[in-house]
Amino acid sequence: MREKVLGLLAYLIIKIIGVTLRVHSHFPDEKTKNDYLERFNNKKPRPGQNYLLAFFHQDELCLLNHWRHRNMSVLVSISKDGEIMSNAAKLLGYQPVRGSSSKKAVSGLIAAIKKVRSGASMAFAVDGPRGPIYKVKDGVCAVSKKTNTPIMPVRASSSRTKVFEKSWNKAKFPYPFSRIDLYFGELKVYEKSELEDQLINLLPL
Repeated sequence: MREKVLGLLAYLIIKIIGVTLRVHSHFPDEKTKNDYLERFNNKKPRPGQNYLLAFFHQDELCLLNHWRHRNMSVLVSISKDGEIMSNAAKLLGYQPVRGSSSKKAVSGLIAAIKKVRSGASMAFAVDGPRGPIYKVKDGVCAVSKKTNTPIMPVRASSSRTKVFEKSWNKAKFPYPFSRIDLYFGELKVYEKSELEDQLINLLPL
């Protein structure tokens, strides 16, 4: 019951703030933009039309509203906090898949592969759930290679942000009426080290 109530509260906060945000997207080239938007706007993709969204954990709160109700699955950890996030994710229009890099990692990976093979796109906080920060874990690249599904790297920058400096991921919470700039990388199958470099260098200096 507690997890459902807190999940509902998280959903309401994210949704209300999300209504006020102004999102601007930046792509490396016109081909990537067109290919990505075609996949993004297809709410019922088939295998071959889906993609894996890869981002660092600190950007998560800046991204949640933009992919609501887009046939997007999310990998959620098996924990009490994960149960709260799972409830919030469902209300936001995501499809939670339970698993993590630390608990039941194999079962989570298998569930993610099955979900992507069914045609769903999937979002991965690639350095979660406990870091270290900016270090890509194996999961997203393994799913990409097993399903031959391209990865879309993305970073987020907010014009007005509360940064939780004491958290391992330096989480960014966008204030209402902020401008969110999304910076996308090339859409393709990545090696882990290549994806890590791409994500680290996506944000402009």
